[in-house]
Amino acid sequence: MRTDTFKISLTLLTASLVSMAGLVPAAAKSDTVAAPLAKATTSTTVKTIVNKTTVTRGPVWSRGIKTPYRSWIPLNKPSEVLLCVHGLGFSSASYAQFGRVMAGHGFAVYALDVRGFGQWMNRKGEAEVDFEACLSDVEAALKVLRKTYPGVPIIMVGESMGGAIALAANSRHPELVDGLISSVPSSDRYAKLSSELIIGAHYLQDANKPVDLTPEVVDRVTDDPALRAKMESEPLNRMKITPKELKQFEAFMKGNNDAAKLIEKTPVLMMAGFKDRLVKPEGTIELFNDLSTPDKLLLIVGDGEHLLLEENQLKNQTALLLTDWIRTEGADHKPAR
Repeated sequence: MRTDTFKISLTLLTASLVSMAGLVPAAAKSDTVAAPLAKATTSTTVKTIVNKTTVTRGPVWSRGIKTPYRSWIPLNKPSEVLLCVHGLGFSSASYAQFGRVMAGHGFAVYALDVRGFGQWMNRKGEAEVDFEACLSDVEAALKVLRKTYPGVPIIMVGESMGGAIALAANSRHPELVDGLISSVPSSDRYAKLSSELIIGAHYLQDANKPVDLTPEVVDRVTDDPALRAKMESEPLNRMKITPKELKQFEAFMKGNNDAAKLIEKTPVLMMAGFKDRLVKPEGTIELFNDLSTPDKLLLIVGDGEHLLLEENQLKNQTALLLTDWIRTEGADHKPAR
């Protein structure tokens, strides 16, 4: 790493450190939702100095991104651009709080819908999970953002399944990514064997009949009943997935370690929650060790559950640490003045 702040390879955030209430800076009142993105859309911009939110029309260039997405854009030229990918069962809407907070720090934030989730569910013939198509969507979006923000560092952000997608995208297209934040990307889940047996049984019965993942995902993601209820009621979330799609998910997640080894130079911040009951922190640590890049940092959040970035789970102190890391790494990828 380039500064003393990030020379350590392991940071442990204690419960007291990340328990600060409230969010950093101003929260936006509406988000950009683009689907199918052939039309101009509303765009939320956040100006923190006067604690004011300004809503403007979306730029024409946004039509170049063909994947459903949301964006949170600061009024001034962004210092860095963040492209976010959500976890299994969720959508780009799960980054609403994260987007508002990080836009308040001067970053342009974009979040894509993964194939099979979010606005893709409303597209005939395109509603199924498809990881190869998703990786093509990510590549296309990165190219549009690179062209739109010349000289501005682009950081990929992903959580859980999204963290694994971000790893894979970076391993394939390192020239398009200047930094990577991957939260709990491991496939090493608690009760993994039993869940695989259940999925296998459903697959044999009917590979195309959806299985309710609420007990597997929502009940393990958080102990907060209010958050569970919100996840279950969100119309853009999809917790009923076919065994065929889940088999594809399992196969994709098994490629995490190979993807990590292929990341040779990109700065990586990997995260895990110490109280995660869905994915074992040890799995994330293993992936961290597999990263070939020497510029890497592992952040264990002491009171964190499975979600650290999505569904309003971004803590104040975590946001400040992310901001510091992004600016530190982004500074190394900006052209000399």
